[in-house]
Amino acid sequence: MEVESLAGKWVWIWNWRRCDDGDANRVAERLRSAGCRGAIVKAFDGGRWFAQGPSFRDICRALKSHGLAVGGWGYLYGRDAAGEAKLAIETAQYGEADLLVLDVETEFKGHPEAAEEVCQRVREALGPSYPLYYSTFAIARYHRSFPYEAFERHLTSGGSVGGTAPQVYWNAFRWPHERALAWTYEDYAALGVPPERMFPVAGLYGEGLTPYPAADEVRDFVRRAAEAGSRGVSFWSYEHMSEAMWDAVASAAMNADEADPDGRDPDGRGEEEMSSTEYEELTRELAAVGSRLDRLETDVRGLRGEAPAPAPGPATYTVQAGDTLSGIAQKLGLGGWQALYDANRATIGSNPNVIKPGQVLVLP
Repeated sequence: MEVESLAGKWVWIWNWRRCDDGDANRVAERLRSAGCRGAIVKAFDGGRWFAQGPSFRDICRALKSHGLAVGGWGYLYGRDAAGEAKLAIETAQYGEADLLVLDVETEFKGHPEAAEEVCQRVREALGPSYPLYYSTFAIARYHRSFPYEAFERHLTSGGSVGGTAPQVYWNAFRWPHERALAWTYEDYAALGVPPERMFPVAGLYGEGLTPYPAADEVRDFVRRAAEAGSRGVSFWSYEHMSEAMWDAVASAAMNADEADPDGRDPDGRGEEEMSSTEYEELTRELAAVGSRLDRLETDVRGLRGEAPAPAPGPATYTVQAGDTLSGIAQKLGLGGWQALYDANRATIGSNPNVIKPGQVLVLP
């Protein structure tokens, strides 16, 4: 099977043996029943192979025999760039993965040189036509020290096949899914990443204080991603997903044809209201009008001799009763409480375990 991108719906697999007991037939049947194009299976962790029972290649071949595409993924730490790149390359070549996703997070903050070395080694070995992706923080404004530019330049630019899979875990953020997704597209646009190179990931899990998302939110997440211009989405993760989450994925459509084989509006409205093509055209026209209005407002200020509108201040968070720094960092996807404390030491004081409702924290 020739796979050019993460188009369509995909599900991440972390621990193979916790996914229907590692039964490839049952895994494949569940994925196909949910309308998924394939699975993204963990192959390595840092500089070592990830123990899944059967080898990654055996899992890959078993799922492919059912007509599914298979991507490989690994978590990278950046401490052994050469070793991690070697396993990534072997996952694609020896492991027969259709595509590769590099899970790169906190460890790469402030280390663009590690990103440069990993990306350059992998892309040079696999060539520009092999689909390569990186998956990391969704809300880039909160992770300014992450080397997005290095991953973009080596993995997705210059005609190379690839993109990014931002982790839009709105249930963990405690945000509305609409806001989390909108900010993700806004922040990546500021980095120069177009929507067609974005393949957002939804967190379909519930653990601790993090609840499962609502099924309607999952379906709307997929719809909004498609309308924004993304060609595919994925879901974390197989072993965490409840039956309600599987049903939500099965009923979520990346395009109108998936939503209803009879071509009816998935909301049940009649054809006379608005076709999907008309809706997309209207959305583009409204966006263009908004852009023109922004430029006109700027021109009017100039003619009046007024100062430009002030730049927005830093993002902040107001402490609520029961909050902790680690809890705030987790739900906002900040990657750790230490940076949050360092940015607000003057407000919090010497004890990071004591924060008070009403305190306004600057987000790093």
